[in-house]
Amino acid sequence: MGTSNSKFLTIYEALKKSINTSDEIVIASSYIRESGIKLLINELKYAKTQGKNIKILTENYNQLTEPNALYRLLEVGGVKILNKYDEKHHTKPYVFRSKVDYEVFDGSSVISKSILSKKLNLEQYFCGKENEEIRQILNNFYELYENNSFLLSLEWLRKYEKSYRKTNLDDVIEENSTKSDVIEPIKFQVPALYELSRTREEGYKKAMVIVGTGLGKTYLSVFDSMNFKKVLFIAHRDEILKGAKKSYESVYEDTKTYGFFNGNVKEKGKDIVFASVFTLSKDEYLNENWFPKDYFDYIVVDEFHHSSSNSYLKILEYFQPKFLLGLTATPDRADNGDVYKLCDYNIAYECDFKTGINNGWLVPFEYYGIYDDTDYSTIPWRSGKYDTTILENALIIEKRVKLIFDSYMEHKKQHTIGFCASVKHCEIMNEYFRKNGINSEIIIGKTPISKRQEIMENFKNAKVDVIFTVDIFNEGVDIPCIDMLLFLRPTQSYTIFIQQLGRGLRTFQGKRKLKILDFVGNYKGAELKPSFLMGIHQREKKIIHCDDENFILPYECTANFSLEVKNYFNTIIRKNLKIADLLKEDYLNIQEKLNRIPSLMDIYAFGKFPIKLYRKTFKSWYNFQKELNVLVDNQKKYSDTAIKFLDFLESTSMTKSYKMSVFSCIFDNFTQSKSIFELTTYFKNFYLDELHKKDLEDKKHQNLYRWSDKQFEKLIVNNPIKFLTKDNKNIDFFSFENGKFTLENRLFEEISQNLTLLSEIRERIEYRTVDYFHRKYLEV
Repeated sequence: MGTSNSKFLTIYEALKKSINTSDEIVIASSYIRESGIKLLINELKYAKTQGKNIKILTENYNQLTEPNALYRLLEVGGVKILNKYDEKHHTKPYVFRSKVDYEVFDGSSVISKSILSKKLNLEQYFCGKENEEIRQILNNFYELYENNSFLLSLEWLRKYEKSYRKTNLDDVIEENSTKSDVIEPIKFQVPALYELSRTREEGYKKAMVIVGTGLGKTYLSVFDSMNFKKVLFIAHRDEILKGAKKSYESVYEDTKTYGFFNGNVKEKGKDIVFASVFTLSKDEYLNENWFPKDYFDYIVVDEFHHSSSNSYLKILEYFQPKFLLGLTATPDRADNGDVYKLCDYNIAYECDFKTGINNGWLVPFEYYGIYDDTDYSTIPWRSGKYDTTILENALIIEKRVKLIFDSYMEHKKQHTIGFCASVKHCEIMNEYFRKNGINSEIIIGKTPISKRQEIMENFKNAKVDVIFTVDIFNEGVDIPCIDMLLFLRPTQSYTIFIQQLGRGLRTFQGKRKLKILDFVGNYKGAELKPSFLMGIHQREKKIIHCDDENFILPYECTANFSLEVKNYFNTIIRKNLKIADLLKEDYLNIQEKLNRIPSLMDIYAFGKFPIKLYRKTFKSWYNFQKELNVLVDNQKKYSDTAIKFLDFLESTSMTKSYKMSVFSCIFDNFTQSKSIFELTTYFKNFYLDELHKKDLEDKKHQNLYRWSDKQFEKLIVNNPIKFLTKDNKNIDFFSFENGKFTLENRLFEEISQNLTLLSEIRERIEYRTVDYFHRKYLEV
């Protein structure tokens, strides 16, 4: 070995050569950028397969190390993070040991594309036998590696990614000007692909990925589906399907065949089929003649928040793929169908707009909350929304239209989208802007596709300044050049707000920030705007004032609320609407929408507030219904014991889901007693479910499915039964004698004679089960 062969190499070329020829690899770096580790990752992965000893030490000081770089290194292993900055880590050597020699690269504290592309400085390179200097370098490294660092783990990395904020320091800006001809995973796709691979290894056949608008969800499905033969991509709009086909073609090119399945064409015998949900869901196509149930290996559902509608459900219930991937930016539907259940509550990865902005994957926003003096309190509120006709009449008065135009002219940018309340609202706004010299257009549902494409092309080429629309741009439209949004309609929906915000967050050459003009009035939910900008879901109902110290926006984002808007927020907060009144209002809205008295599970599915808030405020769900005077006759007949039992089902502590399994066994097929054999059989079947079994994946339940019935009996007796009987001096509802678990006599008689009570018991068991697994295993 010598230096002569290395003097013309770049640092990258020299490192690549050393990784391939060494037996032991030691790398110490202040911080690691994704652009740099991408160059070395294949060599490091191969080195791992060869059994080479790899140790990598880096820092997260000032968050200079990028999360994606660490995600790539998870597969390599041996990576540790310094607990804190240490002077001994000032020198950052790369040491490579072969059988007889060492190579030492000294002087580079950064693994980045710009650094690795530089020519190797031979004054910072040593090749030869072990000496005192090398021993000192390795001793310093191992002291930090063994005693002052922690092993990189997926759990730590998930938290680091969520808290990460991309620095803007000049000395760490990457040189990304040169683009590769090869399309490869970028941005959130790197961690998401890792998480999807991991979730399949755990045995899951379904997963949801929640990703902010504009980050490239479709490309994720392209890369994740590479090991599957037959792929089905489902969406509800042709624009989405056409865009998806372009994405797949750009990666696979002519190595795959592509086809559409919609109202115009039925191309079935292709590797990848892009299907309209409205066409494919018809009974004439969901059958063995067209598609066997296992025809597709991999199914992608775009805009997965629509999937609890009947058309999607028919498709998802029919097909049996090897893997199902649901993609969405907003998993909570306006009608709140349980889309989480459709993916077995398995959220493989989540990257909201905050994480996207903080990582530099989306542009920051500059938000202006402009006061709108429209009196929304005079507009009727029906079924959770304002009366459309009266609302649009209030929004199209000239005073308001002029306010919007003047604000637009003050902040004017090149590519603006205005979201309106109705078609008429669009037309009035468009007419006023055009009359005042602005090249504006409207795109609505009835706009012909050819005209729509013409308008968007002119918009991209700056021949159209503003497009007014209603909901057309909420989903499935990709126009990265959008640099300004006008929010011209009231909304208390976090989903709609985030969908519209996401239209403008896409990165684009020369685009530094997205400007948002939001016309805020006294409409319902206006006070939630600061929370929305922080990414706080309305269901949490955290009202944060824009002057509050807890009002923390994503990196480099700003929010400016007019004085009148701030005063309105202060008025709302001073009123301090009692939470009890908010709960009642939401309940009554849902009652009007459903046209019946909502049940506990209705509120769990459709409500803005968690059930625990109802319990905290009214002590129990029964008390809440009593307060609202919505109890039916059968409910009014409940004894004190029955009411206490319902409360017990709502409130009993759960560190595991054991109790719900026992309750389900008793009340699904209602009998007074169950033998320990019946409980054991039910218990085992309960935990065969893909989601439920997660609760038993720990050391205590190791090799669970090899357990004997006696082991299961012991677990049940010592856990749920022990805590559900008098032996624990806890409650008086159950007893356990002679191998039988028995419900108390009077309670059994009352439930047997009152089917409403039995239904409510079953509902509470369902709520506690769903809520437990949702809270415990839905988090990423």
